[in-house]
Amino acid sequence: LVLAQADDFGPSRLHALLPKRLRASRLSAAMAASSSVAGVQEVLQHRAFNKLYIGGEFVDPVGGGRYETYYPSTGELLHRVPEGGAADVDAAVAAAVAAWREGSWAGLTAVERAGAVRKLSRSIADKVADLARIEAADVGKPVRQSSMTLPGAAGEGEYFSELAKTLDGEQGVPVPEFGGPPANMRVGYRRDPIGVVGLIGAWNYPLNVAFRKVAPALVAGNCAVLKPSEIAGLSCMWLSQACEDAGLPKGVLNIVTGGPAAGEALSKHPNVSMVSFTGSSATGGRVMASCAERLAPVMLELGGKSALVVFDDVDIEKAVETTMKGFLTNGGQICTAHTRLVVHEQIKGPLMQRLKEELEALPFAHDPISEKDRGDHAWEPGKTSIVQPVVCDKQHKMILGHLERAKAAGLTLLTGGGAGPSPGFFVQPTVFVDVPRDADVWQKEVFGPVLAVRSFSSERQAVEEANSTNYGLAGTVMTRDPERGRRVANAIRAGTVFATATGDGILCEFPGVQRGGFGCSGVGRELGLAGLHEYTELKSVGFCDYSDDAHPASRPAKQLKTK
Repeated sequence: LVLAQADDFGPSRLHALLPKRLRASRLSAAMAASSSVAGVQEVLQHRAFNKLYIGGEFVDPVGGGRYETYYPSTGELLHRVPEGGAADVDAAVAAAVAAWREGSWAGLTAVERAGAVRKLSRSIADKVADLARIEAADVGKPVRQSSMTLPGAAGEGEYFSELAKTLDGEQGVPVPEFGGPPANMRVGYRRDPIGVVGLIGAWNYPLNVAFRKVAPALVAGNCAVLKPSEIAGLSCMWLSQACEDAGLPKGVLNIVTGGPAAGEALSKHPNVSMVSFTGSSATGGRVMASCAERLAPVMLELGGKSALVVFDDVDIEKAVETTMKGFLTNGGQICTAHTRLVVHEQIKGPLMQRLKEELEALPFAHDPISEKDRGDHAWEPGKTSIVQPVVCDKQHKMILGHLERAKAAGLTLLTGGGAGPSPGFFVQPTVFVDVPRDADVWQKEVFGPVLAVRSFSSERQAVEEANSTNYGLAGTVMTRDPERGRRVANAIRAGTVFATATGDGILCEFPGVQRGGFGCSGVGRELGLAGLHEYTELKSVGFCDYSDDAHPASRPAKQLKTK
């Protein structure tokens, strides 16, 4: 998943992980006939988007309720989604517990389980064209962008399927001799599945975020209940049909759509052994507190207030381009968005002037699901770009509230500062300069197209500015000096930091590179081997007075016999 990386917004690097026959997705008849909201609504008549998926069955919620989602560019009704509640979560958890206790899924090797996960990945890849328009309509992002990022979800599934070989290879790894047991004893390590896990997704990249939880959880041998975001989670619902297509055993993956009540019921459920959540730091804290009552582990990928540090030896145009990518991609609705700019005082003036010119020339995406609002060269100076709406009315009002409070506090406004055109949930790209460190727009996650700027005169001051919040999810350092880039990147307190001379690397994600946060940005890691290990328990197995070939930790789980 490489956001805004290629010059022509070409296919992501993860797309190359997919088998060649799956790289060109088929466009459904409904989507081919219309790229309007009506065309998307026709595809949404499929049962996957209108039922809960519990125990391998498509079912209506117990209460029969539905909630509404709206097209962000116009505010018109998009879909009525089944609203699951606590009773539906209970049923889904019961189905997952039954599948777990039956034992056949956990009893497979990781490589055997990966075969099913790979089929889920390929079901996503085969429907990218439809899912891209659904996600564009649901979130408000340009269809060109969702067409680029969604293959990344399938690619991450392929990655974790390949990583299954590593997980199987870790079973029975012997303890080193130093500090280990005596000669008549053998001790090895195993990584066992945790059990039933709750997966709570986000709305900014719904299917990508959900599947980077689903894939490693299932490869590791767990059974799961997925709760997509109620704000925008329609693309996640396709996983129910993908489970059917893949022949996944009943109860291994269950999907319950619903509001905060469903998420709370899942995080508090006594039979859920671990919860993985992506979302705001405030909600993540509540999830953690719920799990703490029963000492259940959590994986939390939370908010960010990432800094782009720009030294005075870089090209101004590249700095402008990178700044715009950093805080405008997906409407600024990315946890790793670089919404703080720390710029050297020598180039602050010309950089701010060019940034203002570029931002005020950007058109708004009034029809993101249409090919005409493509955003092919997103946020490159001199090339066509667009500003997408934010996801919903609540988010729109919250961002505008931040802007009004900042202006009332006397912050210096470079450009923007208010709502965009109507109808739709548009916000003007906004930049505040010379922002005090204690200002909300510097310290708090706005989750919209809002940039706060401070300047520095020394390398030490640049690091202090970058580390001046409680968040620590990501960061980028722009300098032509590789040694300085290395020093500053190492000094920034964040989970993922890139040093670059040209801006390449900002907002990049790769399946083999773990991601996660320091401080208020989260607990645990996603992606990479660390992301797979999050869904396992590390276990020591000792064997005394037997030959080496009888050592139980060296055998696959399904071959072990217990009394």
